[in-house]
Amino acid sequence: MTRFSDLPCPAYHLRPNKAIDRLLFVEFLRTYSRWRSKIPSTYIGLGGAFLEDFRLMSQEFPELSLVCIERDAETKKRQIFHKCSSRMRFYLGTYSEYLATQFPTHKPVVVWADYTQMTRECLSEVSGTVRKAVEGSMIRFTVKAESPAFGTLGIKARKFPERMPVEKEKAFAEFRDSFRSRMAVDRVVFPNEWFEWQSFSIEGYPRLLSRMLTAVANGACSAPKRILPLHAAMYSDGTIMMSWTALVCHDADFSPLHEHFRRTCEYYSLAESGIALIDVPILTTKERLAIAKLLPTKNVDGVRTAKSLGYLLDGEASDTETKHKLEQYELYFRLYPHFGKIVP
Repeated sequence: MTRFSDLPCPAYHLRPNKAIDRLLFVEFLRTYSRWRSKIPSTYIGLGGAFLEDFRLMSQEFPELSLVCIERDAETKKRQIFHKCSSRMRFYLGTYSEYLATQFPTHKPVVVWADYTQMTRECLSEVSGTVRKAVEGSMIRFTVKAESPAFGTLGIKARKFPERMPVEKEKAFAEFRDSFRSRMAVDRVVFPNEWFEWQSFSIEGYPRLLSRMLTAVANGACSAPKRILPLHAAMYSDGTIMMSWTALVCHDADFSPLHEHFRRTCEYYSLAESGIALIDVPILTTKERLAIAKLLPTKNVDGVRTAKSLGYLLDGEASDTETKHKLEQYELYFRLYPHFGKIVP
């Protein structure tokens, strides 16, 4: 079973797994820029009060124009206070409203929208984004990925049985049919086998959402426009989230782009059914320095780094957990954030 931390959710800008998720997006955009020595000229996103995503994009790609969408007027004022670039402008409203009235249809863009729940409206906005996005655009959608089956069926998330209990068959059938009905999108048919019992487990639900996003994006394409899925990852800093990233491209560019990302980006994964995990440990600077000499490891399994520390990270009986966490660190150590404390 996936082992996410049960700690309370930290401040938005101090979440290590979220920080890695941001930097992965930058990795894909940077990889894309090496293909044709340029990237789309505009980044569109929902920045939150502190504009962490925009700050990162502005720092890495200073040529980008930035559009921040916010529907709360007071939060928009705080965003303006934290404005990080002279090339940044603000839009007061929802992403749906921006998509209908302001979305650029004459040039490639970079889009990152996030949602507190997966809903039909979310899927409709994904479809609308793909339909309007010009070939050469990079899109990313982040959704809450905590299975709604747990509460509906009265099962604890970490005790989700591998096989469906006989007494839950009727309740699950009703839940599944209701879920599919609520997620129905025009001209998109989700296969029945996607909605099996295990599709609503901790590990299975983010994979299901990734498949649904890919299907909706593909359904919104008209030839020669195509979708090249780049990555899907699940992570948690208190709440399980899933980020799905893709390129909108011309059919003639699909294979060359796939080959380019396969050769030059270690995090690239084309398989729509696959989903990466981001679940790094909390390490001190001293611990990071102690294991730095071992990185990168030949085998990403957490064994050598765990042995070098000489102790378990989460107390007695956490041998498996320690290796799992350090395996994750070995995978993402280049992207692991540095958080500092200033003492006046």
